[in-house]
Amino acid sequence: MIQLCYASTRVEQQFDLIQDLSDILVRARSFNTEKRIFGVLYYAEGRFFQCLQGEQAALEQLFQHITQDTRHQDIVRYPDQSIDQIDFSKWSMKYVNRHSEIASLFQRFGHSSFQPDLLNTEQIQAFLTTLLRLENVEQPVKLDSGYKNRGYQHYF
Repeated sequence: MIQLCYASTRVEQQFDLIQDLSDILVRARSFNTEKRIFGVLYYAEGRFFQCLQGEQAALEQLFQHITQDTRHQDIVRYPDQSIDQIDFSKWSMKYVNRHSEIASLFQRFGHSSFQPDLLNTEQIQAFLTTLLRLENVEQPVKLDSGYKNRGYQHYF
């Protein structure tokens, strides 16, 4: 089993941020549950950070999909880590909303903004520890009733 982490910049397209994040989470949770992949996703200031844990072959397949996803650019993959246990076993994909504790952590790292692509291995571990501690922000699914959003599921 390995841990695969990456950072990327969001490419703004026709969809708004909420829909992009919702789409990513819906697909990730379905695929990850089937492939026994676990992880966490954090988004702030136009940047994604995601850490995935599971079998190497399944993670490589997933990462290939991510690199082809037009919502991501400037993808930085950190060195994979061999792991003995899954830290995110409660979540097929935990999403953590923008949080002041993360902003403070990045300031302590010497960054004025959320710049996950600049993290070193030690800082990634501190960041992951913080993400594990923060509450899961997944909320109950509710359906919007408007014409534009009919059938659209919010996760935020």
